[in-house]
Amino acid sequence: MGMISKLIGIVFAAAGFILLFFGMNDTSGLSFVYSLLGLITMSFGFALLTAGKPKEEKPPPPTVTEIRCNDCDFKEIRDFKKGDYVLKPVEDACPKCQTGMTIEGVYIIREEPKETYNV
Repeated sequence: MGMISKLIGIVFAAAGFILLFFGMNDTSGLSFVYSLLGLITMSFGFALLTAGKPKEEKPPPPTVTEIRCNDCDFKEIRDFKKGDYVLKPVEDACPKCQTGMTIEGVYIIREEPKETYNV
């Protein structure tokens, strides 16, 4: 949304505020109608003002795959590859004992927010 929509949003918000103001000060039966129309017009104006803000796209968190040997204690952690799932046999042989290996887990690595201490 460009600058024109922002200006239109300001105009609608101002018009809605004026209608709401007259609705609150009117003693006739139309006060409810003015107030409701003012609120609707203001909300439409504010929607135009805030529309189109770019959302910050964060890259997906890193995902790793844990592979374990079927016979010995060997464990390897590597980057996730498409098609990895738990208990999937891996084509690579164990570097220690040359037997088959299986995927034991797929994990997302979460980064903890850095804590700042104010002294």
